[in-house]
Amino acid sequence: MKRITPFLFVLAVIGLILGGCSSTTDPAETGADLEDFGTYKATDEQPDFGDPDVAELMEDEVAYDDPVAFSPVVDSTENAVRPDIFCLRMTWGNLGRDSGVVDLTDWSGKLTVSRGAVVVTHLIKFEPGQDYLLPRYNSEGFYVPEELSWVSKTSWHLDGIATRLYFPPSVTDEVVTVTYESEQLTVTFTMDELYALDTLMEIGIGNAISFQAMECEPNSNTRGSLMGRWGRDDDGNGIFHGRWISNRGDIVGSIKGEWGVDDEGNHVFVGKYIDRTGKFEGFVKGHYAKRGLSDNAAGHFWGQIYNAEKEPIGVLKGHYKRGQNRKSGFFAGRWCVGNDCFNIRD
Repeated sequence: MKRITPFLFVLAVIGLILGGCSSTTDPAETGADLEDFGTYKATDEQPDFGDPDVAELMEDEVAYDDPVAFSPVVDSTENAVRPDIFCLRMTWGNLGRDSGVVDLTDWSGKLTVSRGAVVVTHLIKFEPGQDYLLPRYNSEGFYVPEELSWVSKTSWHLDGIATRLYFPPSVTDEVVTVTYESEQLTVTFTMDELYALDTLMEIGIGNAISFQAMECEPNSNTRGSLMGRWGRDDDGNGIFHGRWISNRGDIVGSIKGEWGVDDEGNHVFVGKYIDRTGKFEGFVKGHYAKRGLSDNAAGHFWGQIYNAEKEPIGVLKGHYKRGQNRKSGFFAGRWCVGNDCFNIRD
């Protein structure tokens, strides 16, 4: 097992690292109840908080049965003594969901691992007839597990793919890599970088691509990801809502909360998450920081997860791009619960 460190220490480190991000006090961010956990209580809710906007987000991801999951390289990796398996989520397009954007941007491309296999687990907002995966076999009819290709175009919305990456054991010291290629961006990450990959890259005006990765632990229920919208309500207060996702990529609950400036001038967020039936699972609270001065600047958030007694039980962190209403904006993050959270390389 790789070394891990108590989450309270990690949270302090995250705060020091991200504390250097620029932030400004925005008067429009005030007004929400951000003390303690705001108006959120340790009570059960209706499924998806009884909120149609949250329920709508639950339909954004469609599970995909990838035949590559049954390939020999996947089987041998899963049965290795110390398997290297990573969950990688990629989301691209107009992440702020600016409805004024009408031109299509072509994100068609491919993902390649230098050794191993790419297995698709979910398609995110793929539109039938416009967005699709390309065949993954060669002229001899054999699957090519190392490479995944797709066709994707966006205007004011987003697309994405959730994957698992399998890197079989090797007796050499080669640096294993994963490369994303499209007309908009080409970028390569090493396997070591996947342990803590959490980045949003802005491309041109309005477009961006989000990368998240973590080590996959097939039988673990102590870590996963979260993804949704980071926007404003009708009164201009900052809000966020989205889906709570397991380590294996399944949607296991939803999250809802508020962001803004508290009475002491700190940029904070508060909220709660529930399972798919509406059962209370925990509170969330932390800080966020913009990367620029504009109102819709992207940024990062980091914080803690609390139980019903308001005791810290884990951490969460991620990135966001603001939207101007409750149906716009974007955030993606990772969560971990337990006394030992996040790899020391995070």
